[in-house]
Amino acid sequence: MYSRHRAGFTLVELMVVIAILGILVSVLAVAVGRHFTKANADLDKVNMGKLYSAMQEVVTNPEIKSRFNQGENADRAGREFFEACYRNGVLGSEQLGTVVSLGGPDSAANRADIGKGFALSDSACSYTAPRMGELRKVLNAKERSVLFTFDSDNWNNYDSISYGALVAWSDGEVTYLTFDDAADRYQITEEEWADPKQHLFGKKAPFKNTLE
Repeated sequence: MYSRHRAGFTLVELMVVIAILGILVSVLAVAVGRHFTKANADLDKVNMGKLYSAMQEVVTNPEIKSRFNQGENADRAGREFFEACYRNGVLGSEQLGTVVSLGGPDSAANRADIGKGFALSDSACSYTAPRMGELRKVLNAKERSVLFTFDSDNWNNYDSISYGALVAWSDGEVTYLTFDDAADRYQITEEEWADPKQHLFGKKAPFKNTLE
């Protein structure tokens, strides 16, 4: 009697194996992508903490504080706030990446451009900021408010992991604020949350002191 051995997979079996491999690859890709997204979100949080720490020098250094309150500097807010920080040495060239969210469309400015005439483009800054002349008042106010947060172009950077918007509070805490928390604590509506530039920045607590 002869024994018969299978030579290989049938076409149907091969197709099933390919389908299973495709599913596994898709699941792995989603898991890896989520892992990198979380890593970027965590690093953004660290960098925003560094920005807050740098602001302490503005409050304690008389010379820099004077520059922040002089002339047109006093009204600089948002991107222009950070631009002035680089021009006045509050932030150095090694910190150009700290004002850029890793989860969004922006990229850090060229280090070679740092100097008194330095111009920070919209695509090289992801965050809002208060008016320079009001920085000390915001930091020392009894009522806690947002000092820095994602600008409107980066507002939804981490929606895929339900993190919400990154915020640096005036008391130094850096955390992610979700819509649910904002609605519960500050009565912010879905319409307002969906368009922060129009409804939140400079207009409604806790964002009334930060501008784009």
